[in-house]
Amino acid sequence: MQQLAIAGAASVRPFNAIKDIEFARCNVLTSADFRQPDLKTQLQKLFDRLVASLCKPGHP
Repeated sequence: MQQLAIAGAASVRPFNAIKDIEFARCNVLTSADFRQPDLKTQLQKLFDRLVASLCKPGHP
């Protein structure tokens, strides 16, 4: 039984700190990391559209 436990431990991949940190899921960048945040709320966008439509030439 002792030999089985030792043999099983040998099949575990060796610890490599640099690769473990480099390829950790929390350190891998995806395209979602590069999206620009939406800075204006929906209410601000609606207000901007209202102001733009009222400021058009020919609108009373």
